[in-house]
Amino acid sequence: MDQTDDTEQTNKTNKTNSMTAGGDREVTGVEGRSPARVRNELVAEVVDVLQESATVRHANSADLWVSMLSQELATPVEPLRNEALRPWLLQLVESCAQLPDGLSCLVRCLRYVEQQSVAIASLRRLVDEWEAVDFFDGADLHPLRPVLHEMRSSAGLAAMARRASRSRIQELPEWCDTGWAVFLRLAGDNSAASELPVSMAFLALAADQLVEDGQAEAAELLRRWNRRQAGAWGLEDKMADWQRGGVAQVPPSLVPAYLMIQFEPDGVDRDRYYLSHWRQSDAEGWHPVPGETLHLHRDDLPGEVEQLIEQTEERWADLRQPVVLEFILPWELLGEPVEWWHKESSSSSPTPLVMDYAVLVRSFERLRKAAWHRPWHKKWRQLKEKPADSHSYWNRPGRSHFHLELELKEDEHAVCLVLSQPPGTDSPSSQQEFMAGLRAGVPAMIWHRGDCDDPTFKEAVADIVQDRGLAGLVERAGKWRREALAVGPERWDNHVGRHLAILVDDAERRPGPPGPDRAPVQP
Repeated sequence: MDQTDDTEQTNKTNKTNSMTAGGDREVTGVEGRSPARVRNELVAEVVDVLQESATVRHANSADLWVSMLSQELATPVEPLRNEALRPWLLQLVESCAQLPDGLSCLVRCLRYVEQQSVAIASLRRLVDEWEAVDFFDGADLHPLRPVLHEMRSSAGLAAMARRASRSRIQELPEWCDTGWAVFLRLAGDNSAASELPVSMAFLALAADQLVEDGQAEAAELLRRWNRRQAGAWGLEDKMADWQRGGVAQVPPSLVPAYLMIQFEPDGVDRDRYYLSHWRQSDAEGWHPVPGETLHLHRDDLPGEVEQLIEQTEERWADLRQPVVLEFILPWELLGEPVEWWHKESSSSSPTPLVMDYAVLVRSFERLRKAAWHRPWHKKWRQLKEKPADSHSYWNRPGRSHFHLELELKEDEHAVCLVLSQPPGTDSPSSQQEFMAGLRAGVPAMIWHRGDCDDPTFKEAVADIVQDRGLAGLVERAGKWRREALAVGPERWDNHVGRHLAILVDDAERRPGPPGPDRAPVQP
């Protein structure tokens, strides 16, 4: 996962200019190594990692790295010629360290050449440490390292980071795998003038956790460091407020978290797809975090989705919001009953996804076709702002797709299309019907995956799109699915809720671009 390349500096832009309520920060005078020694040793550590990089050790790839670095820094960088490697790297790292975003840029450009690697993860931790040292005025942070390095619970660390940041930070980068790495990452993240800095709040929470774990001596080391830093910066009152529990847990949000899963056709091999995903758990705004992109055979998609959901649940172990799964499907996969794919498939009683989540379908083609977005936004606003004045449109079998599209476009209140044929088949008329709905901007569609003429399907849809308006569209569809679940695996194939598909395309909630690691992971 590499979601922070474009956003990591946004959160740390004002690191060196951070202010406390009392004014400019002053050098803390924390005992330990001198600021000059701390920075010199960090530069040396960065060089140690670079020396072992295959990219740096080969002339052609090193020249490419230097060229890209020169372009992004907008300043000439002399390539390695006849000099010894280490002195050249020392000079390069020193030069980058003097420029805003220089070290981050150095690592970013190296990743362009060698993608993800152990070296990249190590360098990112070192860049975070450099920025943390800068934030704490050159203070020696290493006394904290032995204690924080032993804190390794990913769920626990994410929960502490979330609370310390007042829920502004929803997820941590993959290289933040210890308390030490998390502390460095949080140092300098913007805090309001009335708040304790995020990294210090994190230390306070880490100390509380250590006390619970029976490590009182380690906890006191963190608290003593925090108290000394608070005294140097005039933050004693804010620290006392935190310790008294003045910062309450953020109440549970009613805004759902979303896991968006996209299947993109290979374009050459009809049986292979790129699986991309985005996680969105920020209750304050839409900031989807991209994950790794995989290249898979169609038969492997359900199993990979199961692993992805399990990994996401581990990340979100402390999340108190409801979770929605959204599958962004191309035409040929719209017939897949994705909401009935399984969790716990290795157990004797696998669980259908629909048992634990609201599951919605979205159109891959619509997301990619910008020319269809204006009518889509218009009808979405109609559904969102005036649901009681919105209605569905039942298409009749054999109806001309031309006239269907015309009527949908002329009726601005028609925001939900009930299909007369299931999409995802080889039927040209089915595809034309679906495309008419997309071009007209209809944000919601409902169909039966087997037979749209089934009387029980028509009865269910009449309940879902009834005259009360479309505000409860998803909830009422969920009711029918729960009824199918209730009859059990032996009988649910005969229940209409088992075959009910619903597409809801929110024009305001779109994923970002896929993650940068588009390389196939399987042959």
